[in-house]
Amino acid sequence: MTGVDPILRKRPDSSRSRKILLSIGRLAAAMAASAAMAAPSAAAAAAPAAVRDAVRSALALPGARVEVSEIEQALPRECALARAEVPRPVTTSGRVALRLLGSDTTGAPCSKWAWVRVRVSAPSLVTSRTVKEGAPLDGAVTPVEREVVPGRPPFAELPEGARAARALPAGATLDATLVRIGPPPGEPVTVVVRAGELLAEQQGQAVACRRGRACALLPSGRRVEGAWHDGRILLDSP
Repeated sequence: MTGVDPILRKRPDSSRSRKILLSIGRLAAAMAASAAMAAPSAAAAAAPAAVRDAVRSALALPGARVEVSEIEQALPRECALARAEVPRPVTTSGRVALRLLGSDTTGAPCSKWAWVRVRVSAPSLVTSRTVKEGAPLDGAVTPVEREVVPGRPPFAELPEGARAARALPAGATLDATLVRIGPPPGEPVTVVVRAGELLAEQQGQAVACRRGRACALLPSGRRVEGAWHDGRILLDSP
C-alpha cells in the first residue's frame, strides 16, 4: 500500500493490548478501594460539643487528654441532642460507646446508642539512654506524651526498685513487659513481715510478679507478694 504510514500498516498486538488494559483496570480498582477505605463513612460525622464534653468527663487516666474524631449513628434530624452519657471509663484510644439523649419537635424525649472514635494521650516514661538488662531505671527515663493503646497502660511514674526486664534502647516507651521490680527471678531476696510494730525477716527467692509488685518463694514453699521498699519485699500481716 502506498501513501500509508508504515507504522499504521502494523496491526497492534491484541493480546498485549488486552493485558495492558487489564493491568490499568486493576490499578484503578485498587486505587478506588484505597480511597474508599481512607474516606470516612457516610454514617460518620464530626462529634458535637455535648459528645466531646461527655467523653472528657469519662476520661479516667491521670494527666491524660482525649481527642474525639467522629461519631457514628447520630440522632435522627427530628431529635435535638441535649446531652450524652458515656457509661464506662475511657482509658485508651479506640471506639467508645455512648448514649445520646434529646427531645423531638413535640418535646418528647428521644435517645439512641452510638459509637465515637477517640484518641487518648497521656504522660509516659521513655528511656533517655540505652539501659542494660537488670539495670536500675531510676535516672534513665524521661516523661513524654504518648498515645495510649489497648493492652499497654502507660508508666507515668517509676516504681521504687524498677529495673529493665531486658536491654532497652534509648526512646523505648516503658510498659509492664519492660519493667520488673526488685532482683531477677532466682536471686535471693529479703522478705519482711510487718505485724503492727513488730517486724520479722526471712530469706526467700525472687520470682516473677505482676506489675508494680515484688514476689518471692519462701523456704516453706509459700509464694508471697508485697511492695518493694528499701531493697526488701514488705508484707503486712493480716
